[in-house]
Amino acid sequence: MEQGDEIVHYAVEMSKHVALDSILGDGYLTPVNRKGSRLWIKYDDKSFEYLQWMRELLKPFGVGEIKKKKGYHQHYFLTEGSRCLAELYSLFYGKRGVKRVPEKIFELFHSPLTLAVWYMDDGNLDWRRKYHNTPTIATYCFTQGDCIRLADVLLKNFGIFTRVHQSTMRGKVYFRLYIEAKSTERFFEIVSPYIHPSFTYKLSVSRQQPR
Repeated sequence: MEQGDEIVHYAVEMSKHVALDSILGDGYLTPVNRKGSRLWIKYDDKSFEYLQWMRELLKPFGVGEIKKKKGYHQHYFLTEGSRCLAELYSLFYGKRGVKRVPEKIFELFHSPLTLAVWYMDDGNLDWRRKYHNTPTIATYCFTQGDCIRLADVLLKNFGIFTRVHQSTMRGKVYFRLYIEAKSTERFFEIVSPYIHPSFTYKLSVSRQQPR
């Protein structure tokens, strides 16, 4: 493989990892048509630089311009239709169009970049002086079984021990992943190199950059 081809291949693989994370989080895949599926990504205006960064990473798929979402403090963009994204749609949405975590997730979810972007999108640092320094990931759109599968992926592919916590909000049950204390340092070692400057506040206090 020529150097130029290697660069293109690397960029495409990076885009796949970012697309996977977006699907695990708030990203939305459009139903498949003759051109494939498109990935729709939006963020609050305060994360505009991060949205631009995501768009750069997804350029190999082809991306539209960033646009303002009318009536909201948000901006968004769409990728072009892609057969690769259509395959992900089939895996994650199936025939019913309901997002789930497929069994193939163990083969797909192995990149530190995917883990880092997922944490930036849906993660939070539960930090209390002298008590704990716990990273969590909101998995509200998934069932308990899906969350258990994601916890298994983190253990098998990254060596990270995770617990699934249940909470009730407005009468509805949601689930969240808690990184166990014995895996906290390993988790931060894996994701820190990929964290965008606007999200360093989600890292452990010892790793945060001055704001």
